[in-house]
Amino acid sequence: MHDFIVEAWQVDDVENPFALTSNQQLADRGYWLHCNRGSPLFEQWLTDEGVDESVRASLLASDTRPRFQQIGKNSFFLNLRGVNLNKGKEPDDMLTVRLLYSPQRVITCSQQRSRAIESLVNALKRGEGPQSIEGLIIELLSQLNDKIDSVIEPIEAFIESQDIDTFSKEQVSEISLQHRKLLRLNRFLKPQGYALSALAKNQIITFEAHQVSLATQLDTLQRIVDTIDFFIAQIEVINNRIAHLNSEVMNRNTYLLSIIAGVFLPLGFLTGLFGINIGGMPGVENSSAFYWFCGALTGIGLFEVYLFRRLKFL
Repeated sequence: MHDFIVEAWQVDDVENPFALTSNQQLADRGYWLHCNRGSPLFEQWLTDEGVDESVRASLLASDTRPRFQQIGKNSFFLNLRGVNLNKGKEPDDMLTVRLLYSPQRVITCSQQRSRAIESLVNALKRGEGPQSIEGLIIELLSQLNDKIDSVIEPIEAFIESQDIDTFSKEQVSEISLQHRKLLRLNRFLKPQGYALSALAKNQIITFEAHQVSLATQLDTLQRIVDTIDFFIAQIEVINNRIAHLNSEVMNRNTYLLSIIAGVFLPLGFLTGLFGINIGGMPGVENSSAFYWFCGALTGIGLFEVYLFRRLKFL
Protein backbone atom coordinates (compact mmCIF):
# COMPACT_ATOMS: atom_id res chain seq x y z
CA MET A 1 0.00 0.00 0.00
CA HIS A 2 1.06 3.60 -0.48
CA ASP A 3 2.85 5.07 2.53
CA PHE A 4 0.28 7.86 2.96
CA ILE A 5 -2.62 5.41 3.29
CA VAL A 6 -3.45 4.90 6.96
CA GLU A 7 -6.49 2.64 6.49
CA ALA A 8 -7.91 0.87 3.44
CA TRP A 9 -11.11 -1.19 3.51
CA GLN A 10 -13.32 -2.89 0.95
CA VAL A 11 -16.86 -2.08 2.07
CA ASP A 12 -19.30 -2.51 -0.82
CA ASP A 13 -20.20 -5.74 -2.61
CA VAL A 14 -18.87 -7.99 0.16
CA GLU A 15 -20.63 -9.80 2.97
CA ASN A 16 -18.01 -8.78 5.51
CA PRO A 17 -15.83 -5.67 4.95
CA PHE A 18 -12.11 -6.47 4.91
CA ALA A 19 -8.88 -4.49 5.00
CA LEU A 20 -7.06 -4.00 1.71
CA THR A 21 -3.41 -4.94 1.70
CA SER A 22 -2.15 -4.10 -1.79
CA ASN A 23 -2.43 -1.26 -4.27
CA GLN A 24 -3.80 -3.67 -6.84
CA GLN A 25 -6.96 -4.11 -4.80
CA LEU A 26 -7.65 -0.38 -5.12
CA ALA A 27 -8.84 -0.99 -8.66
CA ASP A 28 -12.06 -2.45 -7.25
CA ARG A 29 -15.04 -0.22 -6.48
CA GLY A 30 -16.69 0.38 -3.13
CA TYR A 31 -13.61 0.96 -0.98
CA TRP A 32 -12.63 3.44 1.68
CA LEU A 33 -9.22 5.03 2.07
CA HIS A 34 -8.13 7.10 5.04
CA CYS A 35 -4.96 9.02 4.26
CA ASN A 36 -2.35 11.18 5.93
CA ARG A 37 -3.04 14.67 4.62
CA GLY A 38 0.46 15.84 5.57
CA SER A 39 2.23 13.46 3.18
CA PRO A 40 3.49 15.08 -0.06
CA LEU A 41 2.87 11.75 -1.82
CA PHE A 42 -0.85 12.11 -1.09
CA GLU A 43 -1.10 15.26 -3.22
CA GLN A 44 0.70 13.57 -6.08
CA TRP A 45 -1.57 10.54 -5.85
CA LEU A 46 -4.67 12.77 -5.98
CA THR A 47 -3.28 14.37 -9.13
CA ASP A 48 -2.60 10.96 -10.68
CA GLU A 49 -6.16 9.90 -9.80
CA GLY A 50 -7.54 12.85 -11.76
CA VAL A 51 -9.01 14.71 -8.79
CA ASP A 52 -9.96 18.25 -9.78
CA GLU A 53 -7.50 20.98 -8.72
CA SER A 54 -10.08 22.89 -6.65
CA VAL A 55 -11.02 19.69 -4.79
CA ARG A 56 -7.35 18.90 -4.18
CA ALA A 57 -6.91 22.40 -2.74
CA SER A 58 -9.89 21.81 -0.41
CA LEU A 59 -8.52 18.45 0.73
CA LEU A 60 -5.06 19.87 1.43
CA ALA A 61 -5.94 23.32 2.83
CA SER A 62 -4.28 24.03 6.16
CA ASP A 63 -7.32 25.52 7.91
CA THR A 64 -10.89 25.48 6.66
CA ARG A 65 -14.38 25.70 8.12
CA PRO A 66 -16.87 22.83 7.75
CA ARG A 67 -18.60 22.96 4.39
CA PHE A 68 -20.29 20.89 1.71
CA GLN A 69 -19.44 21.10 -1.99
CA GLN A 70 -21.21 19.04 -4.61
CA ILE A 71 -19.01 17.75 -7.44
CA GLY A 72 -20.96 16.57 -10.44
CA LYS A 73 -24.24 14.75 -9.99
CA ASN A 74 -23.44 12.10 -7.38
CA SER A 75 -20.12 13.16 -5.86
CA PHE A 76 -19.29 15.67 -3.17
CA PHE A 77 -16.63 17.06 -0.87
CA LEU A 78 -17.35 17.40 2.85
CA ASN A 79 -15.13 19.12 5.37
CA LEU A 80 -15.88 18.05 8.94
CA ARG A 81 -14.58 18.96 12.38
CA GLY A 82 -14.22 16.72 15.41
CA VAL A 83 -13.03 17.24 18.97
CA ASN A 84 -9.34 16.67 19.53
CA LEU A 85 -8.92 13.88 22.08
CA ASN A 86 -5.21 13.38 21.47
CA LYS A 87 -2.82 13.49 24.41
CA GLY A 88 -1.64 17.00 25.22
CA LYS A 89 -4.38 18.62 23.13
CA GLU A 90 -7.51 20.48 24.15
CA PRO A 91 -10.81 19.02 22.87
CA ASP A 92 -11.90 22.42 21.55
CA ASP A 93 -8.73 22.57 19.43
CA MET A 94 -10.80 20.80 16.82
CA LEU A 95 -9.18 18.64 14.17
CA THR A 96 -10.41 18.32 10.59
CA VAL A 97 -11.56 15.26 8.69
CA ARG A 98 -11.93 15.91 4.95
CA LEU A 99 -14.08 13.57 2.90
CA LEU A 100 -14.31 13.05 -0.86
CA TYR A 101 -17.19 10.83 -1.95
CA SER A 102 -18.06 9.23 -5.26
CA PRO A 103 -20.29 6.18 -5.84
CA GLN A 104 -17.11 4.16 -6.39
CA ARG A 105 -15.10 5.11 -3.31
CA VAL A 106 -14.69 7.32 -0.26
CA ILE A 107 -11.43 9.09 0.53
CA THR A 108 -10.96 10.68 3.95
CA CYS A 109 -7.87 12.43 5.21
CA SER A 110 -6.62 14.14 8.33
CA GLN A 111 -3.30 15.30 9.70
CA GLN A 112 -3.80 14.25 13.31
CA ARG A 113 -4.99 11.07 14.91
CA SER A 114 -8.79 10.94 14.90
CA ARG A 115 -10.57 8.90 17.57
CA ALA A 116 -13.72 8.88 15.42
CA ILE A 117 -11.81 7.22 12.57
CA GLU A 118 -10.26 4.73 15.01
CA SER A 119 -13.68 3.82 16.41
CA LEU A 120 -14.96 3.27 12.87
CA VAL A 121 -11.99 1.02 12.04
CA ASN A 122 -12.46 -0.98 15.25
CA ALA A 123 -16.12 -1.55 14.37
CA LEU A 124 -15.07 -2.84 10.93
CA LYS A 125 -12.52 -5.17 12.52
CA ARG A 126 -15.22 -6.61 14.79
CA GLY A 127 -17.49 -7.18 11.82
CA GLU A 128 -19.96 -4.59 13.17
CA GLY A 129 -19.19 -1.83 10.68
CA PRO A 130 -21.30 -0.46 7.82
CA GLN A 131 -21.97 -2.53 4.69
CA SER A 132 -21.69 0.34 2.18
CA ILE A 133 -19.57 3.42 1.67
CA GLU A 134 -22.68 5.57 2.18
CA GLY A 135 -23.33 3.80 5.47
CA LEU A 136 -19.67 4.35 6.33
CA ILE A 137 -20.13 8.12 5.98
CA ILE A 138 -23.20 8.01 8.22
CA GLU A 139 -21.24 6.00 10.80
CA LEU A 140 -18.37 8.49 10.65
CA LEU A 141 -20.82 11.33 11.35
CA SER A 142 -22.23 9.32 14.26
CA GLN A 143 -18.75 8.76 15.73
CA LEU A 144 -17.88 12.46 15.43
CA ASN A 145 -21.12 13.39 17.23
CA ASP A 146 -20.52 10.80 19.95
CA LYS A 147 -17.05 12.18 20.67
CA ILE A 148 -18.42 15.74 20.86
CA ASP A 149 -21.12 14.53 23.27
CA SER A 150 -18.46 12.95 25.48
CA VAL A 151 -16.74 16.34 25.79
CA ILE A 152 -19.79 18.47 26.62
CA GLU A 153 -21.30 16.08 29.20
CA PRO A 154 -18.72 17.00 31.92
CA ILE A 155 -19.34 20.69 31.17
CA GLU A 156 -23.02 20.21 32.04
CA ALA A 157 -22.07 18.69 35.41
CA PHE A 158 -19.64 21.55 36.02
CA ILE A 159 -22.28 24.21 35.29
CA GLU A 160 -24.80 22.53 37.60
CA SER A 161 -22.22 22.58 40.41
CA GLN A 162 -21.96 26.39 40.20
CA ASP A 163 -25.30 27.06 41.91
CA ILE A 164 -23.53 28.71 44.86
CA ASP A 165 -23.25 32.16 46.44
CA THR A 166 -19.48 32.51 46.70
CA PHE A 167 -16.84 31.96 44.04
CA SER A 168 -13.12 31.53 44.51
CA LYS A 169 -10.58 32.87 42.02
CA GLU A 170 -9.97 29.29 40.83
CA GLN A 171 -13.68 28.80 40.16
CA VAL A 172 -13.96 32.07 38.26
CA SER A 173 -10.95 31.06 36.17
CA GLU A 174 -12.45 27.63 35.43
CA ILE A 175 -15.79 29.18 34.47
CA SER A 176 -14.00 31.47 32.03
CA LEU A 177 -12.09 28.48 30.60
CA GLN A 178 -15.28 26.48 30.03
CA HIS A 179 -16.92 29.50 28.43
CA ARG A 180 -14.08 29.86 25.92
CA LYS A 181 -14.19 26.13 25.21
CA LEU A 182 -17.90 26.24 24.39
CA LEU A 183 -17.46 29.28 22.16
CA ARG A 184 -14.71 27.55 20.18
CA LEU A 185 -16.83 24.42 19.78
CA ASN A 186 -19.74 26.51 18.54
CA ARG A 187 -17.49 28.26 16.05
CA PHE A 188 -17.16 25.08 14.00
CA LEU A 189 -20.22 23.02 14.92
CA LYS A 190 -22.75 25.55 13.65
CA PRO A 191 -21.28 25.63 10.11
CA GLN A 192 -20.95 21.84 10.32
CA GLY A 193 -24.71 21.70 10.78
CA TYR A 194 -25.15 23.87 7.69
CA ALA A 195 -22.85 21.53 5.72
CA LEU A 196 -24.82 18.41 6.71
CA SER A 197 -28.07 20.23 5.97
CA ALA A 198 -26.76 21.03 2.47
CA LEU A 199 -25.84 17.36 1.98
CA ALA A 200 -29.36 16.29 2.97
CA LYS A 201 -31.03 18.91 0.77
CA ASN A 202 -29.00 17.98 -2.33
CA GLN A 203 -30.51 14.46 -2.19
CA ILE A 204 -27.61 12.51 -3.68
CA ILE A 205 -29.20 9.54 -5.44
CA THR A 206 -26.92 6.97 -3.81
CA PHE A 207 -27.94 8.32 -0.38
CA GLU A 208 -31.67 7.81 -0.87
CA ALA A 209 -31.67 4.70 1.33
CA HIS A 210 -29.78 6.64 4.05
CA GLN A 211 -31.83 9.84 4.18
CA VAL A 212 -33.39 8.93 7.54
CA SER A 213 -30.00 8.08 9.05
CA LEU A 214 -28.52 11.29 7.66
CA ALA A 215 -31.41 13.31 9.09
CA THR A 216 -30.85 11.60 12.46
CA GLN A 217 -27.20 12.67 12.54
CA LEU A 218 -28.17 16.20 11.49
CA ASP A 219 -30.73 16.31 14.33
CA THR A 220 -28.11 15.01 16.76
CA LEU A 221 -25.67 17.71 15.73
CA GLN A 222 -28.38 20.37 16.02
CA ARG A 223 -29.20 19.10 19.52
CA ILE A 224 -25.51 19.39 20.43
CA VAL A 225 -25.36 22.95 19.08
CA ASP A 226 -28.56 23.89 20.97
CA THR A 227 -27.09 22.36 24.15
CA ILE A 228 -23.89 24.36 23.74
CA ASP A 229 -25.91 27.54 23.20
CA PHE A 230 -27.83 26.77 26.39
CA PHE A 231 -24.61 26.18 28.34
CA ILE A 232 -23.17 29.46 27.04
CA ALA A 233 -26.31 31.27 28.21
CA GLN A 234 -26.07 29.57 31.63
CA ILE A 235 -22.44 30.61 32.02
CA GLU A 236 -23.35 34.18 31.12
CA VAL A 237 -25.97 34.09 33.91
CA ILE A 238 -23.29 32.76 36.30
CA ASN A 239 -20.90 35.54 35.22
CA ASN A 240 -23.63 38.11 35.83
CA ARG A 241 -24.18 36.66 39.30
CA ILE A 242 -20.45 36.81 40.01
CA ALA A 243 -20.37 40.45 38.86
CA HIS A 244 -23.40 41.22 41.06
CA LEU A 245 -21.80 39.55 44.10
CA ASN A 246 -18.55 41.44 43.52
CA SER A 247 -20.51 44.68 43.19
CA GLU A 248 -22.33 43.97 46.45
CA VAL A 249 -19.04 43.34 48.25
CA MET A 250 -17.57 46.55 46.87
CA ASN A 251 -20.65 48.58 47.76
CA ARG A 252 -20.71 47.11 51.29
CA ASN A 253 -17.03 47.91 51.82
CA THR A 254 -17.50 51.44 50.48
CA TYR A 255 -20.52 51.87 52.75
CA LEU A 256 -18.60 50.74 55.84
CA LEU A 257 -15.71 53.05 55.01
CA SER A 258 -18.18 55.92 54.63
CA ILE A 259 -19.72 55.13 58.03
CA ILE A 260 -16.32 55.00 59.70
CA ALA A 261 -15.36 58.32 58.09
CA GLY A 262 -18.70 59.81 59.27
CA VAL A 263 -18.07 58.68 62.85
CA PHE A 264 -14.55 60.05 63.04
CA LEU A 265 -15.17 63.30 61.17
CA PRO A 266 -16.52 65.32 64.16
CA LEU A 267 -14.13 63.56 66.55
CA GLY A 268 -11.22 64.44 64.32
CA PHE A 269 -12.43 68.04 64.14
CA LEU A 270 -12.59 68.33 67.93
CA THR A 271 -9.24 66.66 68.58
CA GLY A 272 -7.68 68.88 65.95
CA LEU A 273 -9.27 71.96 67.46
CA PHE A 274 -8.11 71.19 70.99
CA GLY A 275 -4.67 70.32 69.76
CA ILE A 276 -3.90 73.99 69.07
CA ASN A 277 -1.01 75.00 71.34
CA ILE A 278 -1.99 78.63 71.97
CA GLY A 279 -3.30 80.46 75.02
CA GLY A 280 -7.00 80.80 75.68
CA MET A 281 -7.92 77.15 75.10
CA PRO A 282 -10.59 76.09 77.64
CA GLY A 283 -9.47 73.59 80.24
CA VAL A 284 -5.76 74.33 79.99
CA GLU A 285 -5.62 75.22 83.68
CA ASN A 286 -7.95 72.38 84.77
CA SER A 287 -6.23 69.05 85.51
CA SER A 288 -9.51 67.13 84.91
CA ALA A 289 -10.25 68.77 81.54
CA PHE A 290 -8.59 65.95 79.55
CA TYR A 291 -10.86 63.32 81.09
CA TRP A 292 -13.92 65.47 80.56
CA PHE A 293 -12.87 65.92 76.96
CA CYS A 294 -12.39 62.13 76.41
CA GLY A 295 -15.80 61.51 77.99
CA ALA A 296 -17.35 64.09 75.65
CA LEU A 297 -15.74 62.41 72.62
CA THR A 298 -17.07 59.03 73.75
CA GLY A 299 -20.54 60.48 74.21
CA ILE A 300 -20.48 62.11 70.78
CA GLY A 301 -19.32 58.82 69.21
CA LEU A 302 -22.10 56.84 70.91
CA PHE A 303 -24.66 59.45 69.88
CA GLU A 304 -23.52 59.16 66.25
CA VAL A 305 -23.82 55.38 66.30
CA TYR A 306 -27.34 55.74 67.79
CA LEU A 307 -28.24 58.34 65.16
CA PHE A 308 -26.94 56.13 62.29
CA ARG A 309 -28.99 53.22 63.60
CA ARG A 310 -32.15 55.36 63.80
CA LEU A 311 -31.52 56.49 60.22
CA LYS A 312 -30.95 52.81 59.28
CA PHE A 313 -27.44 53.50 58.04
CA LEU A 314 -26.28 50.60 60.23
